[in-house]
Amino acid sequence: LIADTAGRLQNKSHLMEELKKITRVMKKLDEQAPHEVMLTIDASTGQNAISQTKLFHEAVGLTGITLTKLDGTAKGGVIFSVADQFGIPIRYIGVGEGIEDLRSFKANDFIEALFARED
Repeated sequence: LIADTAGRLQNKSHLMEELKKITRVMKKLDEQAPHEVMLTIDASTGQNAISQTKLFHEAVGLTGITLTKLDGTAKGGVIFSVADQFGIPIRYIGVGEGIEDLRSFKANDFIEALFARED
């Protein structure tokens, strides 16, 4: 089961409560559930990603992060602060619009791309 809660804003407390309820209901069916709780962060979000991660992690216990929209001008540097503060693994990166543009996160490749010079 994949529950996509796109559009959940961390500053909307009633929506965050609904998210907590989804987790509670899943645990009634399988006490090990949810098996993965992934937060998708838009690379252009900037420092708001830290607040977003904090509130979602407190609400449902994140187990992974996907960083998207790395195909534009955003470099996703905020992910360093997120990783440092929360220790949540970065699982995937998105570098385009299609499913083929979703890739497993590889730290060395990400760092090389982050510091690559455009000539």
